[in-house]
Amino acid sequence: MENELYIRELIIKEHFGIISEEEQLELDGILATSEEARKIREEVQQVPADDAREYLENVNLRAGLDNVYERYNAQRARRRNRTRWVSAAALLAAVAVGAYIWMPGKKANLQPQQIAQAAEGSATLQLANGQVITMSDSGQQNINLQNTNVQNNNRVLKFDVQDNEGATGWNTLTVPPTLDYQVVLSDGTQVWLNSTSKIRFPFKFPGNQREVFIEGEAYFTVKQDAARPFIVHAGQADIQVLGTSFNVNAYRATQVITSLVQGKVAVQSGSGKLLLDPGKEVVVATGEPLVMRDFDQQTTLAWRQGEHYFRDASIREIGEMMSRWYDVDLVIDNPEAGNMRLRGKLYRHRPLQNFLDQLNSLGLVQFYWKNNVLHCK
Repeated sequence: MENELYIRELIIKEHFGIISEEEQLELDGILATSEEARKIREEVQQVPADDAREYLENVNLRAGLDNVYERYNAQRARRRNRTRWVSAAALLAAVAVGAYIWMPGKKANLQPQQIAQAAEGSATLQLANGQVITMSDSGQQNINLQNTNVQNNNRVLKFDVQDNEGATGWNTLTVPPTLDYQVVLSDGTQVWLNSTSKIRFPFKFPGNQREVFIEGEAYFTVKQDAARPFIVHAGQADIQVLGTSFNVNAYRATQVITSLVQGKVAVQSGSGKLLLDPGKEVVVATGEPLVMRDFDQQTTLAWRQGEHYFRDASIREIGEMMSRWYDVDLVIDNPEAGNMRLRGKLYRHRPLQNFLDQLNSLGLVQFYWKNNVLHCK
């Protein structure tokens, strides 16, 4: 059955009650025409959702994925580049339900302790004292520090500061490829981090200062406090706000783009400074004057819904995004392919191969796998 893993993903999401209306309609259409899909659904429904959730709280999804797929692929005699294109929901299916369905009688091979020891690719929190903590990708995680309790609930990070002593040092949350994260700062400001991003912050803002540093991409909803302006340092740009919502893209060392959704922000770089209104963005580029322009919210903010629009994007730019969301490196076989510009839409929670097939259908370039490495020619 074509796209079996994606169909399993939809069925699992339905089982857990987290499927969207659009996905439910798609799944209903598949079930109406595919007897095999209906059999998979019957298998999945045999697993109590509460039991699977409890199991998930004790495992690391990414670390257990390889273990599951080794057995699953051997059972199906199918070779796939598994960690390159599988989505987050499919990871959930592979670990939570795969332990019950795909490997009957072998559940002992997926003990939570063994998975935790093999953890790779998870987010990390480096504390001000240099200690590095591996963050769980799912479930609940409580970390009791000397002055602070850190709570991680399904990649939403919050802090409970017992006292101010020792809580104002700089901590760094690093988000790897394929994942995203949300951080609720001590003042109530919410920060959503895209894949391959970092934020440096204190558990408690000292005095009248509210400052953070980011790399990569983040969306902010800043808690209003007129007495304490909020400042985001991103590469060569300093973004000053009182209370507002905005997006900062600082993936490139030579360029920072600040896009304002609501409120007001001032963007400063060197001696240049611009005040933004909603619907405007400022581009800060090395050696260039500040540029203000309109921006399309649907395109700029779509990453928060797991979507990314490519409009007249080069193959290299597309490769950069696939690297962030799927942890796959793209090899461009010739300059002509590298300079080609395409349009398309990438979904974080769908198989990468679906996107590649869409681009290949245009007939302008060809994406293909060779020795588990993605190429374009």
